[in-house]
Amino acid sequence: MSSVHAAALLIGSAGLVSRVLGMYRNRLLAAHFGAGRELDMYFAAFQIPDFIATLFLLGAGSAAILPVFQEYMQKDRESAHRLISSLQISFLAASCLSIAIIFFFVPLLLKIIVPGFSDGDRAITALLTRIMLLSPIFLGLSSILSAVIQSFQRFFAYALAPIFYNIGIIAGIIFFVPIFGVMGLGFGVVLGAILHWSIQMISITHVGMRPWLAMHRISGGVKKVFRLSLPRVMSLSFAQITVIGLTAIGSTLHAGSIAVFKLSQDLYFVPVALIGVSYSVVIFPRLNQAFLNRNAQAFYHELFLGIRTITLWIAPTIALFIVLRAHIVRVALGAGQFSWEDTRLTAASLAILAIAMIAGGITQLLIKAFYALEETWTPLIINIFASVFSIVSAIIFSRVLRGSSEFISFTLNTLRVGDLSSADMLGLALGFTAGLLIDNILLYIALRRIAYAEFGTRFAFPWWSMASIAIAASLAGISAYAVRLTFQPLPLITLARVLLQGLVAGIIGFAVYIALLMVLKNEDVAAIRKSFTRKLITLRVLPKSWNGDLHLHDNV
Repeated sequence: MSSVHAAALLIGSAGLVSRVLGMYRNRLLAAHFGAGRELDMYFAAFQIPDFIATLFLLGAGSAAILPVFQEYMQKDRESAHRLISSLQISFLAASCLSIAIIFFFVPLLLKIIVPGFSDGDRAITALLTRIMLLSPIFLGLSSILSAVIQSFQRFFAYALAPIFYNIGIIAGIIFFVPIFGVMGLGFGVVLGAILHWSIQMISITHVGMRPWLAMHRISGGVKKVFRLSLPRVMSLSFAQITVIGLTAIGSTLHAGSIAVFKLSQDLYFVPVALIGVSYSVVIFPRLNQAFLNRNAQAFYHELFLGIRTITLWIAPTIALFIVLRAHIVRVALGAGQFSWEDTRLTAASLAILAIAMIAGGITQLLIKAFYALEETWTPLIINIFASVFSIVSAIIFSRVLRGSSEFISFTLNTLRVGDLSSADMLGLALGFTAGLLIDNILLYIALRRIAYAEFGTRFAFPWWSMASIAIAASLAGISAYAVRLTFQPLPLITLARVLLQGLVAGIIGFAVYIALLMVLKNEDVAAIRKSFTRKLITLRVLPKSWNGDLHLHDNV
């Protein structure tokens, strides 16, 4: 168990650096543009490139490639080389052709994606989009290479890639925007994608794989990857369509609606990525190996270990994010053109999104578990339903929030935005949260059913462990709120005061949480504490814990 925590901590640590850079990136954006139409256009310009990246393997890359690559490595190393080379050639051909065609249809597509924008705003968004169309090429190639790196359990480069991606975007804001205006943001995104791919290229040579491309006959392995990835790509495409739908709805609301939603969503993704993605990446190969060995006990052990640990870390985060939402937004974004009204709306949106943090983290693991079982169509059907549910919910919530009932007034006043006419933009966060919760519940129910059909046995869900975590997290939130109240007489007029109040309240709240779990003798806390005693700075490979012949280059 401690080896999982050690590797996840390694990925999480690098992920933390990436997220800190991401917050600095957003702070620069907020300070320079504020939550207005220019930032709306920037976030809207991502929709088409992101959809292309999802459609052409990026979203399903490692999940679909890793199991097939492992099979090839166990049989013949040279065929594994050819598999990766063929995948890269196939991806380049398909993505470049599609991007060349879509380039000419961008203005027409944006009429659907941002119907509320003026013609002038759409023209600027179209130019930004066309610049960003280069990024899916490099990100897609990087995704293919990352599957190889994960297979060798070399997680360091995998974790570094997002850091370099954010460095590229930050460089665009600092150096390109003063020269090219808002178009400089697009050039920064392309630079970040190139850096993301470059770090994977460097790492791939360290595991003895050839990074260059060569033409090969399309093998059965390539076809299997496409067959496995097709449902997942379609599933992620519908997830991307959800974002596009929410963007379209936001374009018809007040200026800045898209920016507020995206900025709060980026803050929401910090714990989800650091915790949910980190543990999912580490546990996925173990789930896959357990399935290959037909070891039901090992499969369920790894699955519930992941669910417990993700919940363990994210539960107190939810409590602290809700209690300290204004402090978080002020520290992360409160500069320059980002107004107090922008802060209040973003903080309210963040509080709503925080409700779905555990669902967001666990969903990452559940998707990996489906792939380990080589079942990809069931999550597709569930994701389609959840996507439709999310968009419809956002439309309904946005309209409802324009009403004047006592319940609506109470809700908006609780979120501290009752006096703002633009509060209907919170319908985007409500719709996203509702869809994610439904998606998570249905995925878990379906996974238990499919796992039972595969193994013929079912393990009990750790309800008591989850209940103790929920109780401890609630008390942590109450403690943080009590500490925050002691600072009430001091106005939040400087960044130092905001940061100090948030840190003191957050640290005390988290200390209360850990203390309670230690009193309850939580096994995951004990395992994580053991992981901290290891020399993580020298950990470049996940400690051996598998049975099998995958560790062919442990000396690398």
